[in-house]
Amino acid sequence: MGKKNTLNNGEQLYSNAPLQNAELASSDQKSAPAPDNKKKKDKKKSGKPNIFVRIGRFFKEMFSELKKVSWPDAKKVFTQLGVVLLVVVIFLVIITAFDLGAAELLTLLVTHRS
Repeated sequence: MGKKNTLNNGEQLYSNAPLQNAELASSDQKSAPAPDNKKKKDKKKSGKPNIFVRIGRFFKEMFSELKKVSWPDAKKVFTQLGVVLLVVVIFLVIITAFDLGAAELLTLLVTHRS
């Protein structure tokens, strides 16, 4: 048969499947039952740290990652800026031409019907 495991209440379990997220203890390892009389203070202390600690850790990690970034030199930045501005101007001209054409067409249709 498969692995022999023991549930927390002492009951035997036989299975060939791997254990996942189950409250099982191997038969060769003795586990103590979880104490039921935990106080709320213990629960808070074992949880995540307070908001200020987490915010501080976030900014510390953020600055640490920003130091690792390889920043481009000024020449590359200005080259890419020129490309972006050129593309914006080209699309501005195209969209303006379509807008003026559509406005003129609409004007012709409205004046022709009247």
